[in-house]
Amino acid sequence: LSAKKLWIGFAVEAAGIITVDAGARKALEQEGASLLTVGVSGVAGRFGVGDPVDIVDADGQRFARGLSQLASDELKALSGVRSDQHPHGTPDEVVHRDELVVL
Repeated sequence: LSAKKLWIGFAVEAAGIITVDAGARKALEQEGASLLTVGVSGVAGRFGVGDPVDIVDADGQRFARGLSQLASDELKALSGVRSDQHPHGTPDEVVHRDELVVL
């Protein structure tokens, strides 16, 4: 892993938790994809853009950590929403794969 990914995965404390569905977990773990809003099923904690977040599955099992591109309040409003349904200018990526570490 790069120094940046080691820092994300192991050196910083998460500011919040993002729960994802099974499809999102599979995409993150097996396909190297970014986390999109459509795969988010829950948000816990308060975090801002650029803050580290834990990513957990429906059972609460942490399997990844990354830097969020959306603040928690904005993500709560967009959870489960497809990118073509977003307000103009709102990113559909919650965590870009370059800022994501699968644990």
